[in-house]
Amino acid sequence: MDLRYLLNRGYPPGPAVRFVADHYRIDKDYRNILSRAVLSEDVASSRRLKAISLEDLRGRGLHIDGYNVLITVESIISGEDIFLCDDGFIRDMRCMFRKYRRSEATDEAVQLMIDTISRAMPSEILLLLDKQISRSGELASDIGEAFSAAGIPGTARTARDVDRALKNSSAVVATSDGIIIDRVSSALDIPALIARRMMVEPIRI
Repeated sequence: MDLRYLLNRGYPPGPAVRFVADHYRIDKDYRNILSRAVLSEDVASSRRLKAISLEDLRGRGLHIDGYNVLITVESIISGEDIFLCDDGFIRDMRCMFRKYRRSEATDEAVQLMIDTISRAMPSEILLLLDKQISRSGELASDIGEAFSAAGIPGTARTARDVDRALKNSSAVVATSDGIIIDRVSSALDIPALIARRMMVEPIRI
């Protein structure tokens, strides 16, 4: 692919995506997924080395990028496209954090997430939701209750700068945000685990 060629030769990602997308007249949604899915081999390899399995999580702390994980799981539930990216992580095309609204799929996504991570018995779980998004406090409270009902040591709360908190975390971080993955030592792809259980095949670019 032209974009990989440019990235592997050191072209900045933003201008490289713009050049390729303009040349092939790619629409806004697919420009977005290209920018997150197609990576230089150096970046992709570095992130793949940080990915851990569910078994590797056992006994370790887990910090969860709440909306990042839940929105992608909701996409899986809703039958929307998900993509297997060059770094091995699953991503979707829903860049809607500020516009996010809780739905029936949210509660199902929370339960699937809890069912998945509880199998690994992490030592502690902290899920962070962006404080700026409407009703995040209410959702955090409900997720905390769901952790308690499942009998796992989990806490959910809001934070004004979730990205910064996760970048500085020494725990395993569950996210598909590439900027965060680049800064942490270990990352877990919860949506990929759920997609596998539900036999949902991601699109390969």
